[in-house]
Amino acid sequence: MSETKDIPGSRTLTSSQLVAWAEDNSQVMRLRAGRDILPGGYLASFAPVLVDWRASDWTCDSPYLVLRNVNCGGNPLDRSVVLQSARVPLNGIAYAELTLVPFGMAGRHSLQKHAQLRFVFDPDNQPQLLNLAGRETGTDATLPDLILSWESWRAKGAKFSLLGGLDIAAYSLTQRVFAGPQLFLEDTLRGREWYSYRLCLPGGRAGLTELLTVGLGLGDGAARSTIAGLLKQAEGQWLDHAPNGDTDDAQLRGQWEKLQTRLQHADAPEEELVRMPDDEDGYQPLVRSCATLARYTVLTAAARLLAQGHDDEVVRKALPKFELPSPEPWMKEMAHADLNGVFLRAPMAVSFLVRRPELLPGNIPKELASAGLLEMRNGSTRMTRFAHGKRAPYGRDGVTND
Repeated sequence: MSETKDIPGSRTLTSSQLVAWAEDNSQVMRLRAGRDILPGGYLASFAPVLVDWRASDWTCDSPYLVLRNVNCGGNPLDRSVVLQSARVPLNGIAYAELTLVPFGMAGRHSLQKHAQLRFVFDPDNQPQLLNLAGRETGTDATLPDLILSWESWRAKGAKFSLLGGLDIAAYSLTQRVFAGPQLFLEDTLRGREWYSYRLCLPGGRAGLTELLTVGLGLGDGAARSTIAGLLKQAEGQWLDHAPNGDTDDAQLRGQWEKLQTRLQHADAPEEELVRMPDDEDGYQPLVRSCATLARYTVLTAAARLLAQGHDDEVVRKALPKFELPSPEPWMKEMAHADLNGVFLRAPMAVSFLVRRPELLPGNIPKELASAGLLEMRNGSTRMTRFAHGKRAPYGRDGVTND
């Protein structure tokens, strides 16, 4: 990496590093959050999950996917982030949860909540980190669970703003995948708790596999679209002002073309995947948020399972619509308005949320429960609160189950 003149205090990954990372799924990337960036200025530590379709096999007796950029092994205190590759067994998922993470002092009753999907695996059939699997290191190469988290991806120094984010062009969309213990550590240091609702999809194990593949298909598609756009935007500047270490123009252009080809030709089973619309891969706190996309993933998977003949106990009449809502004109106007303009458009925001209450994260569990998509216990949804110093999701032997 080298210092970047355009963004003081940053280090940009060289094309050689990017090519090595793209072509070897055992590569480990150790980055500094807030410092290391990709071409175009975007934070490298927020790199989205990519599925290595060429190294995966989803049709064999023991199907698996190889994931790139799994966040595992970093230290939030020194702001280091470690991105690794993992081999994920599709038939090893024991259960899945919708997890809500409240922000602010109001705790569980806060209107602001981050929503994510958590997949817990059987103890004897867990994801394996490829750089450790099969090596005599004395290290546990397995992960007990994985968490899919949709977030905003922005350039270094760009602060997140709920108001500014109403313009869907303000931030790109990224789906990050974490090892569960890594994310719980980071949330604990932020003083945050987990409220996890056990999902109940039709089809048993088939339903869990469908949910994971729908989620990863959405994330992979959004990632390839976003990164390809970033590379295209940065190409001229990158080739004219390459970081140190990329001094051969011919070699640099060859590496650049290789990167673009790698992104465009993923060999993914497009006919089997759910993909994000090409023109809707921006993050937006109302219509393209962590909550709307987690909800969309669950409902899309449920609809696909019903179409495959898996009925179970889904309440079809209560199954909500699962199309992604589109931004409305007032949202972009409000994002760029002055204080008076914000107040003038506030009634439109209130009216929108009254018409679309399902877009508020706190309403999603009730909605899913009504459709029979959450497990029940004693007449109530099965929810577990995880917090530091109280009930922990992990112990010495792995995941803690209730």
